[in-house]
Amino acid sequence: MARGLNVLVLESDRGAATVACHELEDAGHTVRVCHEPGCGAFPCNALRDGESCPLSGEPIDVALDIRRKPRSQPTALEDGVACAIREHVPLVVAGPAVFSPYAEYATETRADTFDVVTACERAAEAPLARHTAAAQDALAWTLERRSLPVDARVSVYRRKGALFVSVATGSDLDRATKNMVAVRITAALRAFDRYARGIDVVFT
Repeated sequence: MARGLNVLVLESDRGAATVACHELEDAGHTVRVCHEPGCGAFPCNALRDGESCPLSGEPIDVALDIRRKPRSQPTALEDGVACAIREHVPLVVAGPAVFSPYAEYATETRADTFDVVTACERAAEAPLARHTAAAQDALAWTLERRSLPVDARVSVYRRKGALFVSVATGSDLDRATKNMVAVRITAALRAFDRYARGIDVVFT
């Protein structure tokens, strides 16, 4: 089982995510929500007295959206999906995928709502595709400017709200080059993701 995750759970319709919440908690994960049970779609917890936005507290590792039926537009209860996407939180969308407005943003999609725990664990542990592409471009640019072979690969992961960057080099790089690579990658990721709570670059 993956480490205990903080999962932001959203739903297209009231009660659609009830079973998923229980399954996540039974697996040792913590569920966060944008709307408390019995409350309306507006205001969300960020605007309610005594509550707070789940994205402003403990880092969210993955967001899960349960969709009860095909829809081309988000429902009012799914407002937190846009917030999660904006902050680059890995997204799992479970339910009918036809016409889904989130298809291009999802780390993982499921046509049903079964086994969402495994899907969330997988998405939380997976490399971040767009972050990785940005970091790889920064790496290639740096090595090319130094007339060095571009035989290194980057993988970027989200870990407790921060970015962990693994740079696997096919040949030895001197300290100055490693420092420049780290600076360039950090700058590229910071420009792409201003919500990351930290960036750690490690050479392997």
